[in-house]
Amino acid sequence: MSDGVTSSQGGGPSSGTPGRTNSFRGGILVALAALILLVMTFSISSPTVPRILAIAIGLAGVATAFGFVPIRGPQDYYGGLVLMMLATLALIASADLPGQRGFAFGPGTAPRLFAILLFGLSLAVTIVGIVSQGPAIEKYRLRGPLWVLAAIILFAMIIRPVGLVVASFLTWMISICGSTEMRLIESVIAAAVMTLFCVLLFVYLLNLPFQLWPQPNAPSILWQQNVEFFRLIFGPLLKYLGVA
Repeated sequence: MSDGVTSSQGGGPSSGTPGRTNSFRGGILVALAALILLVMTFSISSPTVPRILAIAIGLAGVATAFGFVPIRGPQDYYGGLVLMMLATLALIASADLPGQRGFAFGPGTAPRLFAILLFGLSLAVTIVGIVSQGPAIEKYRLRGPLWVLAAIILFAMIIRPVGLVVASFLTWMISICGSTEMRLIESVIAAAVMTLFCVLLFVYLLNLPFQLWPQPNAPSILWQQNVEFFRLIFGPLLKYLGVA
C-alpha cells in the first residue's frame, strides 16, 4: 500500500499536486479496505462495534481522499489506519466467541480486549500523523511481513495438535527470521522467554483452556484441520463447478 500513499513530508495533500494525488490514492485504498470490513460484519452475530469502527475508518479514508485531512506525518497516519483496520478485523473474527462469564474469562475476552487496546493506540498514532510533522512512507521489503505472516498461519494450524508451548516457540522463531539482525542464540532465548510469558498469561493468569503439549494423535488432527480448511475455502467453488 506504500506505493499508493506516499506523501511529501512538507505538507500532506496541501503541498502540491503529487501530495494530493497520493493522498487520494491512499484514502481510496483505506475506504475500500474499510468497505470489505463492513461487509464482513454482516456475517457475525454481534456486529455493532466492529461495524461502527469500519464505518469510521471508511469515512476517514474518504476524508483523506478528498483532502479534508491534513497529513503531516504519512508514516504515522497511514500506519495507524492500517493497525485500526487490523484491530477491527480482530473484533470481527472474535465476535462469535463467548465472552466473560462472571469473574471467568471466556475464549473471546482476551482477543477483544487486545483488539480494543490496539485500536485505541492506533487512533493515537493516526492523530499524531495529523498534528505533527513526520517522515514520508518509504519503500519496504517483503521479507519481514512474509515471515511474520507465515508464523501467524503456522500458529493457527498447529496450536490445537501440538499445544501452546511448541506452537508459541516455533511462531516466535519464524517471526524472528524476518529480521536481518537475527542471531541464533539470542533468538532461541527470546523465543523461550516469550513462550513462557504466553503460558503464564493465557493459561495461568487468564485461565484459558489451552493445551500446553502435543496430543498423541497430533498428525491426524493436523491432517483433518487441513482437509476441513480446504473444504471451507474451495468447497463452494468445487460444488459450483460440479466437481464435488
